[in-house]
Amino acid sequence: MSEPPLTGLQVLDLSRLLPGGYATLLLADLGADVVKVEEPGRGDGIRWFPPFGADGESGMHQALNRGKRSITLDLRTPQGRDLLIELTAAADVLVESYRPGVMDRLGIGYEVLRAANPRLVYVAITGYGYDGPYRDLAGHDIDYLAHAGALSFTGSLAGPGQPGLQIADIGGGGMMAVIAAMTALRVRERTGEGQFCDVSMTDGVLSWLSIHAGAFAVSGEPPRPGGGLLGGGYACYRVYACADGRHLAVGALEPKFFAALLAVLGLPQLMDAHLDPARQGDLAARLEAAFATRGRDEWVQLFAGHDACVAPVLDLGEVLVDRHATARGMVDGAGRLGVVPRLVGTPGRAGGPPSALGADTDAVLGALGRTTEQIAELRAAGVL
Repeated sequence: MSEPPLTGLQVLDLSRLLPGGYATLLLADLGADVVKVEEPGRGDGIRWFPPFGADGESGMHQALNRGKRSITLDLRTPQGRDLLIELTAAADVLVESYRPGVMDRLGIGYEVLRAANPRLVYVAITGYGYDGPYRDLAGHDIDYLAHAGALSFTGSLAGPGQPGLQIADIGGGGMMAVIAAMTALRVRERTGEGQFCDVSMTDGVLSWLSIHAGAFAVSGEPPRPGGGLLGGGYACYRVYACADGRHLAVGALEPKFFAALLAVLGLPQLMDAHLDPARQGDLAARLEAAFATRGRDEWVQLFAGHDACVAPVLDLGEVLVDRHATARGMVDGAGRLGVVPRLVGTPGRAGGPPSALGADTDAVLGALGRTTEQIAELRAAGVL
C-alpha cells in the first residue's frame, strides 16, 4: 500500500475547538504527523464538550482529533516558550487560532518562530483577520456569517435563520487554512522560505458569495431569505414536507428535470409555470399539496429511475448507514467518517483515536534530546 500523500509533513497544532482542529484533521488523515500542543491539565476545550462515551471521552473530540499526537506545554512560562521554539525548528506548518496579537504577547509570535525556522508556514486562523477595524472583536461562527452577509439570506420568508452546520468555522476557517498551508508549501518549494498565512473566517465566507455579489452588481438587489432562484423563491428548488412529516429536497432547475418531476407528480400541465416569477406562489402550493399525499420513502421509490433532482432529506443516523456513503467508504457503521479528498493513487487513511492529554509529551521532548530526569523536572515545575 502506498504511503499517504502528506507523509513526512510535520505539523504543530496550537489551535482550539473546531476551525483549526478540522484543518489539522484533514492534514492528519492525509498522512501528516500532527502534534497538538495543549494546555497542561485541561487541553483543548473540545475534550470537555458533551456527549461523552462510555470511556468518558468526548465524541466530538474523538472525531475531530483522530490520528493526532498530544503534548502539554504551558506557553506562559519561559521554559514552555523555549520548547515551542525548539519544536518549531523542525516543523513544516504551525496552525494557531488565537486572537491577533496573543502569540506576540506570549513572546512566540511569527517573527520569533520564523527566526528559528525560516521555512515555517505559519497559519493563523482568526475571526476577522490581522488587520481591519474588526480584528479584535470576539466572535463565533454565527457572527462571522452575519458580518460576511451570508446570514442575511439564510433562512425562510420569516427571516434569517441559523444554519445547523458551522459554515464559517469549517469552510471559511478550516478548509481555507489547509488551502493556505498547501499553497505556502508549494511556494516554499520555489523560494526555500515559509510565510505567514492570515486566514480570516469572515473573509473565507465572503469569498463564497461570488455569484451573489455578481448578481447584486447587475440587479442592485441583495439576496433575501426565502427568495431568489436558489434561496427558496422558486418552487422548483426548495424543500417539501411529505405525509409522514419527513422531507424531500427538490432541485429541478433545468426544464428537463422539472418536466420529469411533474411527470411523476402527475402535474405536467404546470410546466409553463416553471420559472415564471408571477406564478411561483401558486406553483409551490400545488407541489406542496402533491408531496403531502405520500410518505418520503414512497416518493423516493416513485422517483427512482427518473432524473428529476429529488433527494430524501436524511438525518445523520440515516446517513451513517446510507448505502452510497457506505460504498464510498465515508462511513464505517461505528460513526467514524471517511477521509477526504479521495486521492486514488496515494489515498489518505483515518488515524486511530486521539492521544490522551499529554500522552506523547515524553516521546516528543525525548526527540529534542531531553532526558527522563529533565522531563520530570519540567513536569514538576508545571511547564508540562
